[in-house]
Amino acid sequence: MSEHPGVRIGEEYPVLEVSAARARILFRLPDRSARQDDVDSPGLWDADMFEIVSDRMPTCWVTGLGNGWLTLAPREWQRPGFWDDYFDHVPDAVAEYDRLKIRIIAEA
Repeated sequence: MSEHPGVRIGEEYPVLEVSAARARILFRLPDRSARQDDVDSPGLWDADMFEIVSDRMPTCWVTGLGNGWLTLAPREWQRPGFWDDYFDHVPDAVAEYDRLKIRIIAEA
């Protein structure tokens, strides 16, 4: 598939989070198809789909271990239930995501 509404060949994407378990590595990317008034729906994508073009890591990333996964992401996103709260549009979780997403992208 050469195109998907969430990712396109040849475009660069900031990686918001990296999750790894066994031989599987996933990147969380912001939803570029969301309109400005929509809540971003950051998706998890197989890392094999991408080429790394920068070795910089955001300063807010920390390592987390849980449920068999190693995660590199902001500490705030690693609390149990964060992503459930975010996708349920809990205002504090949405605000935390937005704040840290901006920080990660600024450091890219």
